[in-house]
Amino acid sequence: MEKTDVSRRAVLRGVAAGGGAVAVSGRASASGSSLTFETHTEITFRAVVDAVLPETPELAEPLGDEHVPGGLAVGLDEFLITYANDLFTFGLPYIGAVGNIPIAGPVAAVLDLAAKELLDRGDNEDDPSVDRPLALLEPDDASPWVVRFAAGTFAKLSRQDRLRAIGLLDGYELELSPVSGFLFEADAGLVGQLVVGFAEVIYYSEWQGYDEFTQPPSQREHPNDPAAVQSWRQTGYPGFADGYAALRGYADKPDSPLGGGEIWKDLDGDVRIARDAGAFRENDYDTSDYEEPFPEGA
Repeated sequence: MEKTDVSRRAVLRGVAAGGGAVAVSGRASASGSSLTFETHTEITFRAVVDAVLPETPELAEPLGDEHVPGGLAVGLDEFLITYANDLFTFGLPYIGAVGNIPIAGPVAAVLDLAAKELLDRGDNEDDPSVDRPLALLEPDDASPWVVRFAAGTFAKLSRQDRLRAIGLLDGYELELSPVSGFLFEADAGLVGQLVVGFAEVIYYSEWQGYDEFTQPPSQREHPNDPAAVQSWRQTGYPGFADGYAALRGYADKPDSPLGGGEIWKDLDGDVRIARDAGAFRENDYDTSDYEEPFPEGA
C-alpha cells in the first residue's frame, strides 16, 4: 500500500459494540414518531440522501408529480444504515455474525472529517448552519433540540458543499480501529462510493417493494406493483418479468459450421435453429496467400 503523510490520513477510532463511532447519549423521540433521531449517524445519513437524491419540485410541471419526491420520501436513509451495518461483511467473518462490524457510524464520522477538511481549506461556498439538518425533520420526528445536539459538521453544510466534502475523500486513506488490537486500512474514497453510488443504485432498484429487505432473497416477498416503488413510477418501469433462456439454439444452414444437431425450429426454409452446436472443420478458410506482416527474423 502506498504510504501517505499523517496530514493526508484520516484516523478514526470507534467502538463496534456501540454501533458507531459517534453517538448521542440517551433517547429522545416524539410520540408516534416515524423516525427517531437518536444518533449522529441517522442525521448524517439523512443529510447524505438529501444531497444525493434531493426532492425536486421543479420537475412536477414538465415531468409529473411522481418526479418530485427524493430519497428521503421512501426512507432511503434508513435503508442505507441497515445496508451498511447488516449486509456488508467487514471485520472478522470467520468468527460468525459477531465478527461483522457495523460501519454506518464510522462512515458518518468520516463524512464529518471530510466536511471539516472542506471548511479548513475554505472550499465551501456556503456557511454551515444547523438550520439545514433541522429542515430535514418531519412533523412527527424527534424534537429539534436533539438534532441541534447531534448534528455534525457534514449535516450542517449545504447540499453542494456536502458533495464537495465527499469528493475530498478520494485523496485520503482511512484507518479504523473498531476494537482494541485490530487496525483496518482502506481507501477513504470507498466511503464516497457507498454513500453516493450505492444510494443511487439502491434508489432505482426494486428494494422499496420488499416486505423485509434484510431477509435472504428466497424469503422475500415483492408485490411487483409499479405503483409501489417510487423509482418505478418515475421511470415508467412496468415491473420485472420471468426470465428467458439466453441461448435458444444455433443457426443451421447448409454447409454451416454451427448447428447440425436436432432441429428445434424452422425459420424460413433454409435457416433452422438446431439444439446442438456443430464444429468448425479443417480447411474451412483458404489462407494460402496470407503473409505475415512482420516475418520472424526480419
